[in-house]
Amino acid sequence: MGVIKRQGIKASIVAYVGVLIGIANTLWLFPKYLKPEEIGLITLLINIALIIAPLAQLGVNGIILKYYPYFKDDKKKEGSFIFFILMVSLSGYLLAMILLYLCRNLIINNLIEDSPLIIDYLIYLVPLSFLVVLRNIGDTLSRALYRITIPKIFRELVYRVLVMFVVITYVVFQLELQSLVIGFILVFLINAILVLMYLNSIHKFNFKFSFAIVSYNFFKNSLHYGGYVILSGFASMVITKIDSYMIASKLGLDNTGIYTIALYIGLAIEMPKRSLNLISLPVISQAMKDKNLKKVDRLYKKSSIIQLIIGSLFLLCIWVNIDDIFTLIPNSEVYNKGKYVVLFIGLAVVFDMATGLNNEIILMSEFYKWNLFIMFSLIGLAIINNLIFIPLYGITGAALATAISIFLFNIMKYSIVYYHLKIQPFTKKTLITLLITSGLFLLSFVLPSFDSAILNIAYKGSLISILFIGFHLYFKISDDFNKLAYQSLSKIKSYF
Repeated sequence: MGVIKRQGIKASIVAYVGVLIGIANTLWLFPKYLKPEEIGLITLLINIALIIAPLAQLGVNGIILKYYPYFKDDKKKEGSFIFFILMVSLSGYLLAMILLYLCRNLIINNLIEDSPLIIDYLIYLVPLSFLVVLRNIGDTLSRALYRITIPKIFRELVYRVLVMFVVITYVVFQLELQSLVIGFILVFLINAILVLMYLNSIHKFNFKFSFAIVSYNFFKNSLHYGGYVILSGFASMVITKIDSYMIASKLGLDNTGIYTIALYIGLAIEMPKRSLNLISLPVISQAMKDKNLKKVDRLYKKSSIIQLIIGSLFLLCIWVNIDDIFTLIPNSEVYNKGKYVVLFIGLAVVFDMATGLNNEIILMSEFYKWNLFIMFSLIGLAIINNLIFIPLYGITGAALATAISIFLFNIMKYSIVYYHLKIQPFTKKTLITLLITSGLFLLSFVLPSFDSAILNIAYKGSLISILFIGFHLYFKISDDFNKLAYQSLSKIKSYF
C-alpha cells in the first residue's frame, strides 16, 4: 500500500497515543472535576460548530482533494487555486454566520426548556466555527500533499494536552464557566495556527491570483461539485452529531455529558479508519483520474480487512471489560448508564470500518451525487429514530438510532459502489475474522473474574488479544496485518 501504509501506520500510532491522553481526559479528568452539564455544554458547542463547518466551507475540502492533482505541478496555477479556495471559504463562513443569526430563535426555542445553559453561550459559535473551518482547510491541504502525521499530532496529541491544561486551570483557579468555554476556543486557535505553520514549512504556496485557472468550466464544475460536497458533508455531520443535540433538547445537558463519556469509548475503536482514510482519499482521487480501477479495488479490499481486524479486536477487548472500565471512571454510578451506548456505537463503527473506503470511492467518482441523496434520506431517518428511541430508552435509544443510521448508510454506499463499479470489499477472509471474533467473545463468558478491575482488564485484554492476533497470523487473513505484527515483534525482540 506504499505511502498509504506508511502514513496510515504513523498516523494510527499518533492517534492511539492521543487516545491514551483522551482516556485520561474523558474517562477520568472530566467526570471527576466537571459536572455532567458542563461536559454536555462543551460537547454541544463543538458539535454544533462541526455541523456548521461543512456549510461554511462551501465544499472546498472536497474540491481540494478532487482538483488539486490537476494544479499541483504548476506553481502559478497552484497558487491561484489555493487563493480561489480561501476566498470561497471566507464567503461561505460569512453566509453561514448570517444563517446562524437568522436561525437563532429556532435553536433557542428548541433548547431553552431542557438545556437553558447553552443559550448564553451560542455567541461563541462565531469564533469556534471559523477556527474549525480554518483547521479543516489546513488539514485537507496536508492530506492533498500526502502528509497527515504532523497535522494528526496537532489534532490528536496537542489538542488533548491543551484540553487537559484548560480543564486543570479551570478547576485549580476556580474560574467561571465562561473561562472554560474560552479556553476550548483558544485550543482550536492554537491547533489552526500550528497546522498552517506546518503547511507553510513543507510547501511554499504562491498566493498570487490569476484568472488563468478560473475558466468558466472550472468555476462551474468545481462549485457544482463543491455544492454536493457541502450538502453531503453537512448531512454526514448531522447524522453523526444530531444525537447529542436531541439529547440536550429532550433530556438536558447532564445526559448529554453522560452520553459523551460513553460515546468516546465506542468511537475510540475507529481511530485506524480515520488515519487510513485521511491518506487514502487523495490516492483514490489520483487513481480515479487515471481510471485505474484495479488499484481502487485493491485498496478497497485491503482497507476493509485490516480495518475489520483492528476494529473487531478493540471492540472485543472493550466489551468483555465494559463493567470494569466503568468502575474506574470517577462517579461511575452516574456514568455507567451509558454502558449500552458503547455497545451500539461500537458495533456500528466496526461495520463502518468493514465496508472500507466506500465513501471515499463514491466521493471521488462521477456518481458522487448519489452520496447526497443517501445522506439526506438518512437525516430524516436519524431524526425520526431519535424521536422514537430517546423517549423509550434515553441515551441508549440515541445510540441505537445512530447505529441504525450508520448501518443503513454503509449498506447503501456499498450497493452504489458494487452496482456502478462491480467491486466490493468483502472476501472469505472477512467471514473468518467474524468467526474468530465470535468464538473469542463466547470464550470470555467462561473466563474467571477477580476483585480488581485493573487486573481483570489487564488479563482479559491480554489473553483475548494474544489469541485474536495469533489466529489471524496463523490463517494469514491480511498481508498488511501480518507484516505489521511481525515488524512489531521484531522491534520488541531487538529492544530486549
